[in-house]
Amino acid sequence: MESLSIILITILSLITLVASFLFVRALFPLKVEKIRANLENHWQRAFWLGLINTILITIIVIGLGSLGKNFPIINIPAFAIYSFFLIGLLFGLTAFNQILGERLFPDLDPLKRDIRSGAVLMLTSLLPAVGWFLLFPYVVCLGIGAVQITLFQKNSLSEPASNLKK
Repeated sequence: MESLSIILITILSLITLVASFLFVRALFPLKVEKIRANLENHWQRAFWLGLINTILITIIVIGLGSLGKNFPIINIPAFAIYSFFLIGLLFGLTAFNQILGERLFPDLDPLKRDIRSGAVLMLTSLLPAVGWFLLFPYVVCLGIGAVQITLFQKNSLSEPASNLKK
């Protein structure tokens, strides 16, 4: 009975995450497109930037959470920081989902492509050991880094670095 509840929670989580990819893409198409372009053009920089930010934010949130045991008011900034991180992660995963869909299912319409690529992304992330400790953290770092690059760069949003020389 316990395994049935785990399977049910997994399926419902998969459905809700794919639906959130569709929602974010429909609500913020320009922002997701800029993140996707940065992810494609600057993927190495996005990974390293995302790795550093993910580690730093995790350390800060864990530190604030441990301080929150004695001072509960500190839980509010920890919750706010982690909420912003998760919102950025959702945007980054949506952009990565678009890239994955374009590469795996190029002949489908965008809605079906996003649904299928979201399912592929989440199911491969559930793969024991490889998905948990290699694939999903890699995608998280890519997504967070691409969001970071998009937020803090100037007007030349998706140009390769060779075009930025002055």
